[in-house]
Amino acid sequence: MVSKGWIKKLLVEIKQWRSQGIIDSTQESRILTKYSDRLEYNRLINTIVAMGSILVGLGILLFIASNWDKLNRSIRITIIFSVISVFNLVGYYFRFVKKEYPVLGEGFLLIGAFSFGAGIWLIAQIYQIHYNFSAGILFWVLGILPVAYFFRSWMILALASVLSCFWLGSYNTYYFYRPAYGFFPLIAAVVGLCYLHKQRFSLFVVIVGFAMWFGHFWFLEHLKDKIFDTSVVMSHVLLVTIYASFGFILYGLGLIHLRKAKFSVFSFLYKFLGVGFISFSTYSLTFAHHYDKKEHLMLVPLKVIVLLGFLFALVTVIFYRLYHTATNKTDTREVRLLMWLFSLQAISMVLAFSFLPAISISYNMILLTQALVFMYLGFIKHNEGIFRLAIVIFFLDVLSRYFDIFWKMMPRSLLFIFGGIMLISGAVFANKKRKEFEQKMAGST
Repeated sequence: MVSKGWIKKLLVEIKQWRSQGIIDSTQESRILTKYSDRLEYNRLINTIVAMGSILVGLGILLFIASNWDKLNRSIRITIIFSVISVFNLVGYYFRFVKKEYPVLGEGFLLIGAFSFGAGIWLIAQIYQIHYNFSAGILFWVLGILPVAYFFRSWMILALASVLSCFWLGSYNTYYFYRPAYGFFPLIAAVVGLCYLHKQRFSLFVVIVGFAMWFGHFWFLEHLKDKIFDTSVVMSHVLLVTIYASFGFILYGLGLIHLRKAKFSVFSFLYKFLGVGFISFSTYSLTFAHHYDKKEHLMLVPLKVIVLLGFLFALVTVIFYRLYHTATNKTDTREVRLLMWLFSLQAISMVLAFSFLPAISISYNMILLTQALVFMYLGFIKHNEGIFRLAIVIFFLDVLSRYFDIFWKMMPRSLLFIFGGIMLISGAVFANKKRKEFEQKMAGST
């Protein structure tokens, strides 16, 4: 089954092939006839079928719920297991036996997964089992992961990844001072299934979930060591350096996956997230008002030094290997620029510990450099997603500095009027330049 994005790119390529004389009008017409209608038609039919199956399932569940109080315990338990079994069996039938409507099968499997989650709380209610919300979500995830594996369902896997992050949040709410180490087996299982079924959305969710876990862990460790009592800003600098290092590791993994044909589908995701972690963590240190108050330099705990040393060494090893295995000048240039950006990040951390007032200036310069470098890399690598993300980061920084600098200097009305005019003008200009660059990208491929 071809993807929507693949068909859209094919339709653009067909026009170029025709203009370049690679294919004639008859061939163009035959290709367009084969693919042009498939995109929207299949999307519409699959959407209608999926919505219909969900409505049917919800209707059945609501009918059962409306008569729930009239049923005895044994009938309730029978209904719960029957509903879960029926929805999963129907989903299996449409997914693997009658293959014309795989999305219909996915829809019924999804209803079965939600029925399983509802069944957990209903059984706990029937038998008066004391539980908390996080435990229910954990059992829910553990119950639907086998379905995602055996039925190869991307919807169930996506649901499991989202629920894993919900479990992390609910666990941190109930047991705030306990790190949720149980999150690692969950994300390990989800990541394994992502690679098995080539599922990018779920991988995106668990990577963001890991970042959430580490943020909470960092906060707990700092409370325990009372580092916040010494310097909040320096702790912020260390956390930004760690997240940025994580971003460089993700970008490096994207380059590694790009060279592996089997897993190249994950390359863009890793690179996109890498740029996001690098730039947005740096962005958080660009505001001058964070450093108006005087703070003392803090003594960095040994475990933080060990973690930074490990991350720095891992980034160095990854990019050293990528640099020496590059097969063309463009790849070599990309790795070299990323190593240079990483060096700037490390130097800025050292500079922040040496001279606190320099933090805002140095990280603003780094963010601007990062945006320009990633725009350049998006252009030379013909990666429109990275190029567009870099433009967003650049304009976000410019707009933030505008409000950061002029907030106390101008009347609020003029501030917002000029800010809006600048934003509209910048968006029009950026969109024009983006189209020019993307045309150059397409023309140079």
